[in-house]
Amino acid sequence: MQNPELEITSVALTLTTAETPDIQKAAFLKYVARDVGFKHPLCYVPPGPNSRDSLLGIYQWYHILSPKVIGRMHNVVYDKENHTLLLDMSQKFHIRFCPGTNSPFRLLVRITLKEINGLHYISFQEDFYHPEARIYTFSDFALLLVPMLAPAILFAQAGISVASNVYAGIAQRLGFWRPSPRREIVTTTNTGLYDAGDKID
Repeated sequence: MQNPELEITSVALTLTTAETPDIQKAAFLKYVARDVGFKHPLCYVPPGPNSRDSLLGIYQWYHILSPKVIGRMHNVVYDKENHTLLLDMSQKFHIRFCPGTNSPFRLLVRITLKEINGLHYISFQEDFYHPEARIYTFSDFALLLVPMLAPAILFAQAGISVASNVYAGIAQRLGFWRPSPRREIVTTTNTGLYDAGDKID
């Protein structure tokens, strides 16, 4: 992103509500750092080499669970000095084959950016949910009451992240939310993720 404050709404909604798996994957490759980290009440991806692939798998599993995700951005706060974005969003998520409809739930997303050659990439994402969202922040509550559970909770969150990637892989083999097979250019850094044609004047 050249202007995170203006572009993040489109980027965040594309990552979460993309119409096709190819669009979603292309957005990940373009806007998310290769060593991205992710923290969510239910899962955790530590920053590291190619951690972006793990995060993409979680997002793909999310879309497989709910074929139609509807998102809305309510507010964006950009702290340029600290390379941080706060996103006030709502999403409507409905599990496949589940009767009834779900109400939109509200969440706050904190994004840390990494700047490379004048372009900004998502380097860490942390999701905070309102209690009524039915995605209970059990991990935060447990850490408050019993701090020594921290390693076990992080281990469980990492396990859910791995399971999400496994489930996404199985579902994609069955034809659900599968990106087109394409040969990717393997790079060791984030430099060059943008093509000249991708830059916004």
